[in-house]
Amino acid sequence: MSMTSREHTSLSSSASDKSMSNDHGENFDEETLSSTMNNQTIKFRFSVVRTHYPNITVIGENHPPSPLKSLFARILLIIKLTLITCIALDQNIFAFINISTPRAYLWALQNKIHACIVIFFLSNFVESTLKSTGAFEISIDNVQLWSKLETGRLPSNDEFLQVLQTYTNSK
Repeated sequence: MSMTSREHTSLSSSASDKSMSNDHGENFDEETLSSTMNNQTIKFRFSVVRTHYPNITVIGENHPPSPLKSLFARILLIIKLTLITCIALDQNIFAFINISTPRAYLWALQNKIHACIVIFFLSNFVESTLKSTGAFEISIDNVQLWSKLETGRLPSNDEFLQVLQTYTNSK
């Protein structure tokens, strides 16, 4: 039996496998994963799974963003790196394409460190917003049991227990 909860948690049938991984191949232990979401909620769910369903272990993965949002995030990354490089090397990219230089870019050339920091953090914020789906999808053996995308919320502790119990009783 395998149980998957996209974005942060998934459960699989191997009782000895207590590791988690995301879509970048990075592995996490249960404590690391539980700190990525609401600690109280996730820790409770881990203890419920360990206590009541010892043959199920938790494995986390990220729910993929839409292809369009992913494309915008990549384009923003390229723009960010290009701007920071040009500002750091004191290059006026607008002069290369015969466009009048905006005052904001002239300010950035005069205040390199401040401008690069602002560009870096603002673009990272927008990139992470584009990549975040807010998903918490729970499924066992490819049968979806809960979807935060559909309900707009995480299951309560009682709902989580009920969903697991209903599924295991139907098997």
